[in-house]
Amino acid sequence: MLRFRRSAVLVIGLACGCQSDRHFLTVAVYEAPGSGCLIRMEADGVVHSGADLSDESSATLTVGATTPPGSAGHARISLRVTLREGQVYLGSDSTVQGTLPSRTREALFSLLSEAGRAPVSGEVEEVWSAIEGVLFGPKGTLMSGQTSVLKVLSTSFDR
Repeated sequence: MLRFRRSAVLVIGLACGCQSDRHFLTVAVYEAPGSGCLIRMEADGVVHSGADLSDESSATLTVGATTPPGSAGHARISLRVTLREGQVYLGSDSTVQGTLPSRTREALFSLLSEAGRAPVSGEVEEVWSAIEGVLFGPKGTLMSGQTSVLKVLSTSFDR
């Protein structure tokens, strides 16, 4: 019986000791067909031990037109996006995760409009969901079948 207890304590100790923070690198590329925009997000963050989603990450959001390079097109815009303690920062504006305040909605609308055309219904909201998802890490990233307006072109994860 003593041998069983020692084995059980050793197994439990090893299982608990194996949990650690997990670093992630995510690259997700989406197309917003209505506005003619290509949205690329490269995120770098940490999912803390015992958690499923990150609360500490940053990403580079790049928005450009889907027209081929060199053709008459619109601007390519890059913006830093971060997630810290439940707050999503789009540039210098902060929002509580899961919300899309009108100021942030207007900023995303302008971003898509500058890179392509005015977004169609639902694109701004789904771009916001994609931004939050990538910041949350691999389990939060929107994949094929999880979007209704955006087209998922690619997703890749590295740890």
